[in-house]
Amino acid sequence: MRRFYIILMLSCLSVTAVAQSVAHYFTQMPAELIPSITVDTRKDLIDFYQNGKLAVMPAAFGGKVELKTLKDDYLRLQTSESSDIQIKKIQTNDSLQVLAVVRTVAGPLRDSRVKFYDTSWKLLKDWVIPTFTVNDFVDVQQAKALGVSDRLNEIGPRLLVSIHFISNENAFVANSSLKADLDQAQSKVLGAVIRDSVVYRLNNKRFVSE
Repeated sequence: MRRFYIILMLSCLSVTAVAQSVAHYFTQMPAELIPSITVDTRKDLIDFYQNGKLAVMPAAFGGKVELKTLKDDYLRLQTSESSDIQIKKIQTNDSLQVLAVVRTVAGPLRDSRVKFYDTSWKLLKDWVIPTFTVNDFVDVQQAKALGVSDRLNEIGPRLLVSIHFISNENAFVANSSLKADLDQAQSKVLGAVIRDSVVYRLNNKRFVSE
């Protein structure tokens, strides 16, 4: 009987862990990972948002923060006019839950950095975002069809990528800065062969482009 109760308790704990929303993990986020936003501020932002109010609060070191999106598995927080943070809860096939934290800065082109954590906010070093290259955002077949393959080398090497996770999916959209770096003449010729965005989907701890 004792063994039965132990198993039952462990099962209940497991179910509870699975049921936690991203809002819970946001409030549990260590201060060093989000130093300008106190726990009380985070709780107030969630409360305002869930009650249909404008979820804006002052930050600890000046300025203000706004909770823009809150869903069961996804959160986006505007931390300044030029920066934001996303938290995405990823449910893997082996029941492991992973938290992806995306920090994006616009200067003015948007660039994201991503780190992955377990639900106790321990960094997961074996989880990484793909290393993007210019080729990831160039449609070579389209370039051949348009007869501009010989001009692909005009696309500059500078590549900034912003990332937006998709709610209810283990996937994100990657947007590149390549089009913004083309001059007007280049844009007319090469704009059609540069992909505005590419979707990456989780496949065994790796995100693979579709």
